[in-house]
Amino acid sequence: MKKMLTVLALLGLMAGCATSSPTPRLFTVDMTPSAEAGSPVNIAVGRLRVAEPLQSKRILIKKSATEIEYYATAQWAANLDEVLREKMAAEFGPTDTERPTYVISGMLQAFEQVDMAESGNKAHVKLALEVRKDGVSQYSPAEITKIYDVSVPLAGESAGGVVDGLTVCLEMIARAIVTDISALS
Repeated sequence: MKKMLTVLALLGLMAGCATSSPTPRLFTVDMTPSAEAGSPVNIAVGRLRVAEPLQSKRILIKKSATEIEYYATAQWAANLDEVLREKMAAEFGPTDTERPTYVISGMLQAFEQVDMAESGNKAHVKLALEVRKDGVSQYSPAEITKIYDVSVPLAGESAGGVVDGLTVCLEMIARAIVTDISALS
């Protein structure tokens, strides 16, 4: 009888180990240039750091001012610094040797879904940037120091809807960066 219980217990454990977790769903922002951020100057993307909560590959949900969680199976296909750098480069377009070049660097502080019970969920991006002329030391004073903070309402309740909203936020920030840097020339 004791052997029978041991065998049944082992079979139960093995059955539990045989179940698999859901396959992660991988996402990236839409890398197609919006064609609205075209610039009269070259804008190069320098070092972009990512805040600690965003260093996970999972897509972040800000539940309240003091609580965050992540989508269970929705993940970024690459690290967010790579995603951000590629999207910004696509938005700023090709370089032209006839135009002056500026370099942006900074920190991605928010890249998330924000749960807003009373007004619906939104996509939120917050990017703290410094702008310098190309070739100027990062230790020299920046020509622009600014925090770009953009939110848009979400169309749906899925991770895909969040990613679409985050794409729109990045495109809005790219347009604002172009406007700010163009004013320097």
